[in-house]
Amino acid sequence: MDSVASHKSIMESIDTIREFVSSDPAVHPAQFVLDLAHIWKGRGGTVAGKPRHSDRYLDDLLRGLGTPVKSLTPKLAGRTHLRPADAGTLVQLFLSHWDYVEDSNSSDTGAAPSRSYKPMLSERAIEEVCGYIENRMSAVGLESQSEVEEAIGSALPGQDTFELITAEFQKSVALFTVGAGQTHLVPRPELALIGFRDVIDRLRALDEPDRQRRILIWTLDLGRQDIEDPESGLRFINVQALITRFKALQLFKEAETEARWNWLQSRTIIVLHDTRSGRPDVPWLPRFDPHHVLFSAIPPRWAGSPEFQTLYGTERLHETTYTIFLRNSAESAVARGELSNEQNYELRYFGHALLKFDERDSPQRRGLQLNAPGRSYVEALGTVFGAAARILGLPSTSGELTIDGMRINLAHATEKLRHHGFLLLRLDEFMRF
Repeated sequence: MDSVASHKSIMESIDTIREFVSSDPAVHPAQFVLDLAHIWKGRGGTVAGKPRHSDRYLDDLLRGLGTPVKSLTPKLAGRTHLRPADAGTLVQLFLSHWDYVEDSNSSDTGAAPSRSYKPMLSERAIEEVCGYIENRMSAVGLESQSEVEEAIGSALPGQDTFELITAEFQKSVALFTVGAGQTHLVPRPELALIGFRDVIDRLRALDEPDRQRRILIWTLDLGRQDIEDPESGLRFINVQALITRFKALQLFKEAETEARWNWLQSRTIIVLHDTRSGRPDVPWLPRFDPHHVLFSAIPPRWAGSPEFQTLYGTERLHETTYTIFLRNSAESAVARGELSNEQNYELRYFGHALLKFDERDSPQRRGLQLNAPGRSYVEALGTVFGAAARILGLPSTSGELTIDGMRINLAHATEKLRHHGFLLLRLDEFMRF
């Protein structure tokens, strides 16, 4: 078939599909796929009163065909990038499984999917449409949001949290995730595990190729552990929420489960504050306060800043969530190509919150950079970094390092932290906590 005839054939097939879908695939190919998915979901009848064509059912069909789509649910909801290959896979399934010919209200799933459906188009026509959609997506670019969502995103302050974290992590040697108020922001609870998995996968994809062995550090506070105290209850639940997320990554079987878990175990330290485990027999660390690790008290330099007010105002102070990145200083000896034992780093601080353009919109995770809170925080975080690197067996620190121009002695760093009630746990230890 020559190119003119082929194009005519594709347009005829597109016209057939557009009897059901109004989006223009030439201009908005990703939205065309999402609209087609929405129509397809309504065409399968019900099972026990629930729609047969659920995301889970679709995922099972894709896996049965050997064409799974990673992060399927957020992609169908338009919250995660839909790649051209994903689009082609989905269009192929929708069009080839268009009319459900079994009893639409039966719970019997014994029939093979290929015998339970009639296609909308011929096999050749479906292949042509899939190729056309993939080509249009490559030409137009990835469409992760509708035009309205893009306008809202650009009007909100700061950056998308996911994009911010991945961009900063690539330039860093350590990422501190500080659950001062809550460890993770979840705009939709049903996607909490998927979102956590996607972030971890992205960090791993950035870390493994250059073999820098970046460190992941989560800091959490168990609080007073008084069941009558509401704040203690929230802190305990916050700890358990992180354990649950890690447990899902360990137990839910995917192609990358084992490799991801091995990577996490080699990179992760949990810094858990438990005042019952303090060791007063160990000398105090000068200028050190547990708040400088936990950020459980808002740093005075942040409280009145415009950025902090934008994120939390005065009513959401219990929702504070921070990421802190440690990266090589531009003036480090390594960057200058000099042979030296001196290690120079700098810290960058970010606050995150769920923000909305107006009350009608879903909240979006946004991050804003915050000013350095003070030298006491530098010493505390540097001590944690040194202790974490030593526990993981990473050659990231010697006896001393310099952060933001401040020299930090790492002698007995782990013991000094334990004196103040900090448990430094590897991932497998945290899972058994």
